[in-house]
Amino acid sequence: MLKVSYIGHAAMLVQANELKIVTDPWVKGSAYCGQWYLFPKPVDYTPALNADYILYSHGHEDHMHPESLSLFDKKAEVFYPYSWYDGAEGFFNHLGFKHFKEAVNERTYELNKDTRVTYFSNNLDNIIVIEHEGEVLVDVNDALHSAPQVLIEKIADKIHKRWKKIDYVFSSYGGASYFPNCFKFKGKDDVEIAKTRELFFLNNFCKIMALLKPRYAIPFASDFVLLDEEQRWMNETKFPRHKIEAYFKSYMGNRATSTEVIDMYPGDSIENGKFNLSSPYRPSIQAEGLTHLIDEMYPVEIAEKKEKKKISDADAAVVFNKLKEHAEKKLYVIPEEKRKDIKYAIQLTDYSNSVYYIIDLQNEKLKVYKATELEKDCILTVKLRSETLLYSLAHEWGGDAIIIGYGCEVEVFEQKTIEQGLDNLCIRLITNYPNTKEYLKRVPFRAIKYLLTDPIKRQSLISGVKFTDPKLSDNALWLSKTKCQICNACNLPEQMPLLSK
Repeated sequence: MLKVSYIGHAAMLVQANELKIVTDPWVKGSAYCGQWYLFPKPVDYTPALNADYILYSHGHEDHMHPESLSLFDKKAEVFYPYSWYDGAEGFFNHLGFKHFKEAVNERTYELNKDTRVTYFSNNLDNIIVIEHEGEVLVDVNDALHSAPQVLIEKIADKIHKRWKKIDYVFSSYGGASYFPNCFKFKGKDDVEIAKTRELFFLNNFCKIMALLKPRYAIPFASDFVLLDEEQRWMNETKFPRHKIEAYFKSYMGNRATSTEVIDMYPGDSIENGKFNLSSPYRPSIQAEGLTHLIDEMYPVEIAEKKEKKKISDADAAVVFNKLKEHAEKKLYVIPEEKRKDIKYAIQLTDYSNSVYYIIDLQNEKLKVYKATELEKDCILTVKLRSETLLYSLAHEWGGDAIIIGYGCEVEVFEQKTIEQGLDNLCIRLITNYPNTKEYLKRVPFRAIKYLLTDPIKRQSLISGVKFTDPKLSDNALWLSKTKCQICNACNLPEQMPLLSK
């Protein structure tokens, strides 16, 4: 039978007799330019380092973490989901891993005569199903809890039809995006909106479990904290993991269910179908969870954050020049009809607070220049560290440090900026994400193969179905409406009594 040891965040060690399988190993260090930190930290990840297989669900840094991966024995075979983006094999080869397989959507791979792995794709996120001697573990990860209801139902139905009896489902239950927490707008109650956002994801966690009907449901892949002083309040808005079981029962109401929610922490394990809940963190659980341990766990990192080191004028000049060059090169990502309404300011939090980098698209020609005060016709400001901005500009997926890593603060001044989606365009201009159409032209045969193996992706291109719930990307809803209005729009309970117990 399977033995499952919970390492932390999305990392598990799954042992199928003598076979060792590790999922999404982020086991040490920070992610997203030093903005995410593992919490709580793994208790002991060393038994996983000689794994036979390393399975990746997707390529975000809190899952595909180079510093962590460097610790592993290079004999392991790496599974990574096949996508229309290439480059994964070269990345892993560079790190010393010579055994590599791109897992195609809905194809089953035999690891040995008793153990199989199947991937299910939702765009760039993937669900991993591990089978061993009749036991079934479904690692949903980040693939469904932010998806539209129609996709949650469609993918869950596919899985449930193939595996009527599922033993364990592991799924994320919390947010991982700078929106809406990093956005400031007049009248917005940051804490209430952040809690409501977390409730949205938790509700989807419950829906996933109700559809898949596993014997055990385990919330995971939300094990990180933010240590910057201005962001630490966000750690307190997460739904406490030990209260999810009660919430799930409330969600199910009078509907019959045999699913039991188990909250696992680093150091907990499952063996022979039984849970060994012996994590050293358990005695420290309080009403709000474990957040009171953050200072104890990260004293050095917190002290470094408080120092707020400044960059030199010369370094700031380098940042400005790179920003200007990048904006000129990537201007094509902004639709021409939107440009006349865009003028905004970038401010480096590790430089002078009286220097603004203005990006002005309002006239026929793009202008990027310095100003000593915020100009009145700017529609928003973006505040971020120089390291984060440079990383976003330089790397193809570097924008993740801003968008997933909570890497900035955006202050929006007018309602129409939100309604017209101009805030998204302003951020897009300072990232370097690959252009989909250009990429398809660069690797057309790969793209064709990907579409042939992924019916959901094909359908999305034909019918316009989104991979993220449209309510989650409705900026006007989350920035300008009240908690009650959001709950009504998203069909969420307005009262959250479990948080106060």
